[in-house]
Amino acid sequence: MSRTEIELRIQILGPVRATIRGREVDLGPPKQRAVLALLALRAGRHVPLDDLIAALWAGQPPTRAANLVHTYVARLRHAVEPDTPRRQRTNVIVSVPGGYRLTVADDQLDLHVFRTGVRKASALRESGELESAFARYGESIDRWQDPQVGDLSLLLAEQDDIGPLRQEFLAAALDYVALGLELRRPDAVLPLAERLAQAEPLNERAQARVLQALTHIGQRAWAIERYADVRTRLKLDLGVDPGPELMAAYREVLDARPGVHQPPWRGPAPVVDELIGRATDLAAVCDLLREYRLVSLTGAAGVGKTALGLAAADELRERFADGVAVADLANVRTGPDLTRAVEVAVDEPPARGAGRADPLVHRLHDRKLLLVLDNAELVTDEAADLVDDVLRNCPQITVLLTSRELLGLPYEAVYPVRPLDVDAEPAHLAAQPALQLFARRAAQVRPGFRLTEANVEAVASVCRALDGLPLAIELAAACLRTQRLEALVDGVGDPLRRIQPPRRGVPSHHRSLHAAVHRSIELLDPAEQRCFTALGAMPAAFCLEAAAVADKAIAGEPRTVQMLLERLVDKSVLEVRHSSSGRRYRMLGTVHALARQLLREHGVDGEPPSVGCTCGCHTSH
Repeated sequence: MSRTEIELRIQILGPVRATIRGREVDLGPPKQRAVLALLALRAGRHVPLDDLIAALWAGQPPTRAANLVHTYVARLRHAVEPDTPRRQRTNVIVSVPGGYRLTVADDQLDLHVFRTGVRKASALRESGELESAFARYGESIDRWQDPQVGDLSLLLAEQDDIGPLRQEFLAAALDYVALGLELRRPDAVLPLAERLAQAEPLNERAQARVLQALTHIGQRAWAIERYADVRTRLKLDLGVDPGPELMAAYREVLDARPGVHQPPWRGPAPVVDELIGRATDLAAVCDLLREYRLVSLTGAAGVGKTALGLAAADELRERFADGVAVADLANVRTGPDLTRAVEVAVDEPPARGAGRADPLVHRLHDRKLLLVLDNAELVTDEAADLVDDVLRNCPQITVLLTSRELLGLPYEAVYPVRPLDVDAEPAHLAAQPALQLFARRAAQVRPGFRLTEANVEAVASVCRALDGLPLAIELAAACLRTQRLEALVDGVGDPLRRIQPPRRGVPSHHRSLHAAVHRSIELLDPAEQRCFTALGAMPAAFCLEAAAVADKAIAGEPRTVQMLLERLVDKSVLEVRHSSSGRRYRMLGTVHALARQLLREHGVDGEPPSVGCTCGCHTSH
């Protein structure tokens, strides 16, 4: 059987391996694998027996070294030609005078495929077909699973062939980066340029390409800082100053106009409209992102976590050479789906033919990126595992997470997002952020609407009834397209049912108050759901003792009730406040309305009764 018929494929530009018809072949112990590795590295050429012995045994080889090599070759022949009769297994590993030769077609060895692709890319570039050349370079470079060929280096530690092979990849990769810059595609080549510079810290051409890529995406300050680091290292390690190519790249940095280009943004973009009433929050979140690598924005349904998070990402975009990647996890329910959503967010649409099979952390390892995980509450455990893996293995990644539940990682900085302010002296009501938001949204559906002395109290009552929640206020204001303000004041008493204006262009869980609040219930386990439903019999504000009386579903054990209430706090279903009279809990009005609805569905009157609470907490709402 010929070598083409058995569909053999050999790979050495990553883990050294062989497959037949897609199934991996057992190549045996390390020294046997090393024989195949050296033959593949010199495929098509005569490899003397002495070279094989020297590659397997540095220094003093054993007396039976030649016999051992012959044995390894016999076993490899059986592995790569299993269906061929024993004495005819010479199609792939051929015996030649004094040694052996590996004979494979160009498409059977990844090194051959890489070299053929680079030659074609170079020819396309010479003929002026730059886009085709760029694609072909990319396909060829993707063949290298490990540019440092670590497995090959371990198997052939003393071989002089390894260094030139690495340089062969470096040269092709730098040509690819240069072509990407020529085609004004710096975003596409910057990650590779960063990896090359990290692997070759004293290679001035590699460092020059990074400076140019950073300059092309508008990261002039970062490029200047990078040049200073490289110059210092050249002086300390080699005792030399930067050469002409690096100096030319630095002059290009200095001559560039700052702020012309922005780092890329992938995924849902920031809100189109002005962020109202969040200037202090925005500044605080940006400060946290400058100091911590994981920042979580938590809060109740509809409080504005996504808008604040995207605004903060946009504010700090210039700090990240690889830009911002936003993964919307609103419809993600499993770990594999979470990983796929993040992979889609961080990678550009495929511009090259080869698929990407590297783990996520390998792709992110050298990127300077702000990763935004939005609406992560339904995959909290899975998100915690993914974020921990990314941050431990990718030193330049920062993660901003929005969720109704924090991840609980030890290095997580948490910023609770609160509803907009409503309460103020009557003379200052119109300046409150909640009322400003209502007025802005109302004017969009009823041109000419503005806050006046005649309507400010009514608008304030609507905003108070909706607890200052931005989503609820926007939905209520949208109702003015068909309702009078006076009718809306009455309607906010039953917000889940009566505030349902048509809404498009937003996630499904933001199209109605009911959808937004009900998503919170999806976070709860059965015991938490029973506790939440029982709280529908409570006032919106209550103490632990009152909850224990009301919550007959879990036998009223105070310690059990307290544990469940704390879990509801962690999931942004309840708020907790501490005072001299003890711990008190509070539900937002929209959340309380859902609890009462669920209680009615269980056959219990949903009107909140007095439950014999001695602390008087229910009288304060």
